[in-house]
Amino acid sequence: MRLLDRHLIRAAVGPFLFGLFTITFLLMIDVLFDYVDMFVSKGVAFSVATRVLILSLGFTLALSVPMSVLVAVLMSVGQLAGDNEITAMKASGVSLWAVLRPLALGAAIIGVGLTAFNHYVYPESNHTLVNLLYDIKRSRPMLEIREQMFTDLKDDMTIYVASKDDRTGRITDVSIVEKEQGDELSPRVTTADWGVIVTDPATDALILELHDGEIHELPDPDQPQKYQVIRFGRHVIRLENMQQELQDSQRESRGDREMNLTDLRRAARDQRDKRHEVESQIANLNADVVQWQFRQLLPDERAQLAGHDAANPAERRTRLGATRRKLEHAVSQSRAQATIVDSIDRKTNKFLVEYHKKLAIPFACLVFALVGVPMAVSTSRSGRGVSISLAMLVYLVYYLCLVGGEKLSDRGMLDPALAMWSGNLLLLGGGIPLFSRAVRETSYLQLPWPPRRRAAGTSA
Repeated sequence: MRLLDRHLIRAAVGPFLFGLFTITFLLMIDVLFDYVDMFVSKGVAFSVATRVLILSLGFTLALSVPMSVLVAVLMSVGQLAGDNEITAMKASGVSLWAVLRPLALGAAIIGVGLTAFNHYVYPESNHTLVNLLYDIKRSRPMLEIREQMFTDLKDDMTIYVASKDDRTGRITDVSIVEKEQGDELSPRVTTADWGVIVTDPATDALILELHDGEIHELPDPDQPQKYQVIRFGRHVIRLENMQQELQDSQRESRGDREMNLTDLRRAARDQRDKRHEVESQIANLNADVVQWQFRQLLPDERAQLAGHDAANPAERRTRLGATRRKLEHAVSQSRAQATIVDSIDRKTNKFLVEYHKKLAIPFACLVFALVGVPMAVSTSRSGRGVSISLAMLVYLVYYLCLVGGEKLSDRGMLDPALAMWSGNLLLLGGGIPLFSRAVRETSYLQLPWPPRRRAAGTSA
């Protein structure tokens, strides 16, 4: 490796690590708040909360690494340009292509490593994280009581609270629905103005202490006249075995973000096979309807449909009604199958979006290197603050393309590949001419007018 290449790479290593640490920390702020709340307020064990925090790094690193590459290129090349080293290189016959080459090679190596991370590490870490959160919810169901949402405490009990204080356990505007059977039409309903959630560590029980409320119940569904309303000042509901030890559920099912590249391609292919099956069913249904319609052109079939051989007008109306219901049923089936096709398309797009995302984001490392070199040279006199601001602006444009493309693709409005690669294509479309002009040392905006006036006394 040439001395110049080693010098450029060494100059970029420090800014890359700085950017990786800073950007990862900024993206993890929400997770850190949840971590503190989970450990301090909700009583989750420190080791479990720490596992949640570490496993949450997967998706954050997938986003922070490309942005760190851009920060590294802008800061390192900008520093070299500010120290006039880029000018000295040009004076020695070294062009910006020689500056870009080692940086692009390093970005490509990082991109390949990030692709391997997205294929092997991130799906497994995300799957472990989802399983861990599921186990936490199962062992501590009261943690999942959300304000203004219905929460199932047990199979036969659902609770609703207007507000909840995790520190004091106080809840307000409480409604509890209890069913002896899942299909019971007359459940027991308990309402209270406020209450307190109390835990019993000795028995792993949860105690709901309710105040100023009512209990509505129908002891005998066959005798609705015996409907009862019991008003109370204080009422206690004890739920046994609610605070269980954390156990690994070994959940096997995976979502799209828990799959690697191979699984995503297989899932998308399976959805396409399902779509072909549904389309075949729709074609058979339409063929049966068309065949039936052609049969009505025969004199005997048409006479029977019109009811010419009917014994009375009522029988004729019955036949016409049966024909109308048959057609309405066929139309309803066709619409239902079309809805199924639309649902399958959405699932297919969801898998393909995640597949292309795992490839497009690592490729952005190389794109950011190409865009960053000319930007760093042109802003070398402005300082590192401007470099970081430009990095944030460029990455904001890329992130908006990524998120917007994903939403449009999930709705079936944009092809998944185009949706995920649109940010790279956009930055390449602007970065290539930008770099070309920087190599030629021409102005980024050249206007052919107004023409310069010739000096007096000069000949044409």
